[in-house]
Amino acid sequence: MSSASLRHRAHLVCLLAITSSLISTAKAQTPTVLYTFPSGVQDWFRSFGGGSTSATFANSAGALQIIETSAAVGGTQAFSDGFNTIRDASGIFPAGSAGGLDLTGLSSLQFDLGHNGSAPVNVQFFTQATPGSNFIALGPDIAVTPGTNTYTLPLSSLTFDQQVYMRTIGINIRDHAAQGNLTWTLGEVRSAGTPLSTRVIADHDGGAADFDGVIANFDTGAISGGNGGQNNSGMTVVGGALQWTDLGGSAGAAIAYGNGSQNSGGSFNARPVDLSNYDLVTVRISATGNDPTVPVQFYMQTAGGFNFQAAPIVSLTVDGQFHDLVFSLAGINDRSFVDTNGINLASHVNDLLIRIDSVVYSQVPEPAATSVVAAALCSIVARPRRGRAYAANG
Repeated sequence: MSSASLRHRAHLVCLLAITSSLISTAKAQTPTVLYTFPSGVQDWFRSFGGGSTSATFANSAGALQIIETSAAVGGTQAFSDGFNTIRDASGIFPAGSAGGLDLTGLSSLQFDLGHNGSAPVNVQFFTQATPGSNFIALGPDIAVTPGTNTYTLPLSSLTFDQQVYMRTIGINIRDHAAQGNLTWTLGEVRSAGTPLSTRVIADHDGGAADFDGVIANFDTGAISGGNGGQNNSGMTVVGGALQWTDLGGSAGAAIAYGNGSQNSGGSFNARPVDLSNYDLVTVRISATGNDPTVPVQFYMQTAGGFNFQAAPIVSLTVDGQFHDLVFSLAGINDRSFVDTNGINLASHVNDLLIRIDSVVYSQVPEPAATSVVAAALCSIVARPRRGRAYAANG
């Protein structure tokens, strides 16, 4: 991160400054139960195996049963969830249309798994991650014993791009010919780890190509030099900030982020993201031009159907300085499944140079935890801002 970025980020509003003093800023989400198999097989299927191997699926008392039927008994074969199904199907998480599972910042997956054999069987737990569905083993094989037990698989070997977008999770059952065909029971799958209290969706500090997956979402014609599509044409990253010229005379552009990755330009392959752990989002933004102010709306599209929900509008002063616009997420539902999240600029008379330095989610800190440091931190952030100003040509 550049020294200039460090300087202007020191001017967060009091509430977020307190939060940042108590926790480390990182990208993370909330641990949760992924599969309980309340009915059916929840889009799990036979992923791969030799031509002589086969299996059938059933649901037994809220657990997935995998019944081996291989001609070559006990042969190696693998099973996983669907490539666009990330947990039990529901109104929020429709089967087959959910994108990738985001486990950013968490430490492990837990499988409640077992079989009806007489001895342990080696199993490789795996994920297929990134939009390219790259196969990654979650550690070495584990000897799964008869009966049902919990097996914990670390996520530490995954890169950020792999952990933020997992297309499938599954089990590769190794050869067990000596025991014949078995019946496997998968009772529950969970993500685990200590949830952090902040998540950086964008910081644009990685150079000219660091778009953090941003796209123009709607009113795309307001972006000067853009081609009108849902992409980042007409936008640039300069000095650690995203920037574009927003044309005056009509509605401003609405831009959107996904999970903060660069995957496939940040479009459909950066969804969904779980933001249910957070109460606030702070957008550090500047506007340069001749309008006195411009209203800014923060929004999310949620629940697999791209349902539009917005936070209360905040007015941005057009003075070329960075301002921290803090939006409450209290009125936005289904934040465990966010397709896109971003800002929508209201109409303005003149062209405006818009720059976004960062988008950071956070929790409201507990009053008892902040009472000692609150006064000191507030006195720091209350000083006059000396953020950078930019000419209209960038």
